[in-house]
Amino acid sequence: MKHKEDLFELVQAMSKSEKRYFTLDAQKSGRRPSKYLELFQSINEMEEYNEPRLKKKFGRNLPYDKSYLYEAILRSMRDYRSSKSKAARIRELLLDAKYLYERGLYLQCEERLKDARQLAEALGDQLALLEVNKEMRNVIWDLKRRSFREEVQGLITEKESFLEAVQEEFRYLDILYELLLKNIKGTPRAKEAGPGPRADAALLEEQPTPQSTHARRRYFQCAALAYQMESNPEKVFNYYERVVDWWDQNEAYRQEEFYRYVVDLANYLHACYTNHKLEYMPQVLAKLENSDPKNFHDQQTVFQNVSTYKLLYHINLGIAEGVEALVENIEKGIQKFQINLLSQTVLTFNTAILLFVVEKFVICRYWLLKIIKGEKVDERKDIKMGAYLLHLIVVYELHDLDLLESTYRSTYRYVHKDLNAARGSFERVLTSAIKRMLDAPPGKERDTLKKLKEKIMDIKKDPAQRVPLGLDDLALFWVSSRLENKPIARVMKGA
Repeated sequence: MKHKEDLFELVQAMSKSEKRYFTLDAQKSGRRPSKYLELFQSINEMEEYNEPRLKKKFGRNLPYDKSYLYEAILRSMRDYRSSKSKAARIRELLLDAKYLYERGLYLQCEERLKDARQLAEALGDQLALLEVNKEMRNVIWDLKRRSFREEVQGLITEKESFLEAVQEEFRYLDILYELLLKNIKGTPRAKEAGPGPRADAALLEEQPTPQSTHARRRYFQCAALAYQMESNPEKVFNYYERVVDWWDQNEAYRQEEFYRYVVDLANYLHACYTNHKLEYMPQVLAKLENSDPKNFHDQQTVFQNVSTYKLLYHINLGIAEGVEALVENIEKGIQKFQINLLSQTVLTFNTAILLFVVEKFVICRYWLLKIIKGEKVDERKDIKMGAYLLHLIVVYELHDLDLLESTYRSTYRYVHKDLNAARGSFERVLTSAIKRMLDAPPGKERDTLKKLKEKIMDIKKDPAQRVPLGLDDLALFWVSSRLENKPIARVMKGA
């Protein structure tokens, strides 16, 4: 532990079940643990780290007590994870085997190594297989069975295949990170990369599919990223689809590395979305929803990805069916899974957009006010601006004149004073149009809507103006729905 806040960050990162496990584990350990358990609880109750307060309560030995607690938490978490992790079990079996070998219990040692090998094969863990191979040589040599020459020679041959598999996996892992570095704007590698990685994608296509299990996944990821950088969404989709198929064929590793599984499925869902293959999304979303994540962090990751892509799916297809249940689940999940403020803001805004598209304006306003009245949302000024503008339209649709007057004033202040939006900007054009519609005599709304549509179309053509979050398109859909007397969702689908 090198920094004062390391322990605080570790405690804050623990799930409720992990904290409960550690507390019970510490309570079983006698008198001394009661002191660092009290320290643990004090840190757990902090919203922001306060070293002086801890020093006042725990005295000058605080640095030592913090280090002791830090190591105690990690030891406890190793125990917590070992019963659920095949990789952890392999390491335990290897430690057992080394102990048994040192005591001269060679046959028992061999049994442990065989168990470790079986688990490593199930995971495709070539590095673990290499370590098992190394330890097995000592056992075979000391046992000196009649067949020991053949056994040793078999281990030597086997080692070569493991090394090849490791080299193959790392080769594609290296390529993946080279591509990632090229994709980061402003880095030296990005500047050296030239016009694009077309050669990378072509080169990958020419190579045969790797033989080793994990190298195949890395190969598919490399090809997907290379084609993404080449702006070939069809190829990106095809390769991420092969990544998903790989996970379906590797159940044991999916359970072991569930977080990586979710990330890969999220990449595939993103490819479905950007490639306009929305019909493939429900099947993958169902896989995630039925995946039964074992720990809080994995449950949180599944919730965020399922919610994000379900919202995008419903928004783009204008699906109203099941919206109430989806919105209710999102609201409960945000609280249950302690979603960080930035992710929470994005989910909240996308929920509001869906409710706007399906014209559930009352509940849409409720979600928009979460952003407008929310604290510390300034990190996403684009979302806050979008919430203000969308809220103004929603209140207009609710036909509450008193509320509309106050909403216009607050939106005007935000657009003109807080944002300092330029004359002719999308924000000012939309706000002014709503004001004119508010003041217009009966029957004149249509003229204002037509002019608003023309101005937004001009803004879309102006390269100097870039409206964030697709708000210009959303506003156009709304204007067209009013002019054509159609639901917004039908306008979006071109029906």
